Amino acid sequence: MIDKETEDRIFEFIVGAKEPIHNTDIAKALDINRVTVTKYLSVLHSKDLIEFKNIGMAKVWFPVESPLLKAFETNDESNNMISALNSLHDGVCVIGSDMKIVWLNREMEKRHTKLAQLKGKNCFDVFHEEKEICSNCPSKRTLENGKNNRAIIKRKGGAIEISTSPVKGPRGKTVAVIEIVRVVK
Repeated sequence: MIDKETEDRIFEFIVGAKEPIHNTDIAKALDINRVTVTKYLSVLHSKDLIEFKNIGMAKVWFPVESPLLKAFETNDESNNMISALNSLHDGVCVIGSDMKIVWLNREMEKRHTKLAQLKGKNCFDVFHEEKEICSNCPSKRTLENGKNNRAIIKRKGGAIEISTSPVKGPRGKTVAVIEIVRVVK
């Protein structure tokens, strides 16, 4: 049986660690049996809250930056958030902390092109045909202040209104931005 308090203690310990950590070190620091820790690590991993990498025969564990960002990166259509955003008539895109396109909803794909062709490209280059970030970019502000922002961006043929919301990782850092894009006549 899984104890939520123990699960939370282990997760918080991993989130607070400065670097990936071995299960034996987690067990020792939290005074929990190593086998028990391994069981909880498996549960946390199945919830997409932590990841591991193999170093030789050992696994070291670290937090996933954001389960929601991971869903966008893999375009996991079974995720309720992605399904909901795909049903909107407004354009929606997810911009990473590097200002590159992570995900587009179906409406944005209709307006531009398929996600596979745009993923990893700079949003300002693709959407605004600019060589640098827009001067009043609400996504840049959201990445800086971690808050919702809004702006009207003038471009060839009209203007668009962009409303942004932060995607935060388990440490509270903004790791990406969700943009809602409306065409303004």
